Amino acid sequence: MKKIAAGFFAVTMLFMVVSGCKNLKPPSVPTMATPTPVSNSGAYWTDATLSAGFPARDGHSSVVFNNKMWVIGGFNGTFYYSDVWNSSDGATWMQVTGTAGFPPRYSHTSVVFNNQMWVIGGFDNVNFYDDIWNSSDGATWTQVTGTAAFYGRLGHTSVVFNNQMWVIGGINYNFFPFYFFNDVWSSNNGNTWTQVTGTAGFDIRAWHTSVVYNNMIWVIAGLDGNTNSNLNDVWNSSNGATWTQSIQTAGFSPRNGHTSIVYNNKMWVIAGSGTNDVWNSSDGIIWTQIIGAASFCPRYGHTSVAYNNKIWVIGGNNGSFYLNDVWWSQ
Repeated sequence: MKKIAAGFFAVTMLFMVVSGCKNLKPPSVPTMATPTPVSNSGAYWTDATLSAGFPARDGHSSVVFNNKMWVIGGFNGTFYYSDVWNSSDGATWMQVTGTAGFPPRYSHTSVVFNNQMWVIGGFDNVNFYDDIWNSSDGATWTQVTGTAAFYGRLGHTSVVFNNQMWVIGGINYNFFPFYFFNDVWSSNNGNTWTQVTGTAGFDIRAWHTSVVYNNMIWVIAGLDGNTNSNLNDVWNSSNGATWTQSIQTAGFSPRNGHTSIVYNNKMWVIAGSGTNDVWNSSDGIIWTQIIGAASFCPRYGHTSVAYNNKIWVIGGNNGSFYLNDVWWSQ
């Protein structure tokens, strides 16, 4: 399949935003009652910085590469970015480049594969990208292909699994009213992509999350393209083609724009849809709420990574303003 020509759309993200921190001015922290945590990891959060060196944004991507955390691209409500930043402590951020080789974009994905960082797809209010870029230093970026086999999209996920990169789901507004995907693609070089399935077992969706855990790919929650409502289901696959539903209604509330990571041999779900709760699971079925209201502001469109034996939350949007704060929990 190939994409059709992109028209001009002034697109508003379809995240479900609930009120939170409405009366705050960045970089203030909300005052709220914090439930008693059930464990230390993911319960107690410390701000590395409330105003990082990079401009506030959501829809960026983050990876851990060369023993640093990276922030790539994103959107601040006015500007789409193609900048690249990194940090070894979460407090001090260095701009590696202000204008990477790839066009500015948000709601793209990034992975680390074959000792390089990769940028896949995304959107810039005009173009739904199906291009693939990589870099070994964050400063110099090479276009591996300008037209991957899959349709251009945003709100998809990407993981590395079985020595391949994977692209899962997403949305393209070029198809009226909107076209959500539940396709799965893989590649071992970023140039040639194979459609593993055009219709996975899970519903069409965007702004879900994916992780690799226990030798399987997992898809968690997101915005349902059939009902335009948020999901809290969990799916897994050992091959990307056949998917099994672990649970239809997980313990956490339906959401999109959340983040998921693997840390301490568990899967984690962090914030999304204007929440600031934290959950984890060792099997994808039973989910434990670690904290109902973390110290950081409710948000969506943020990123999370596991780095230096800590969980990190970076930037995002709280429904009133864009964020460039950085938080960690150990």
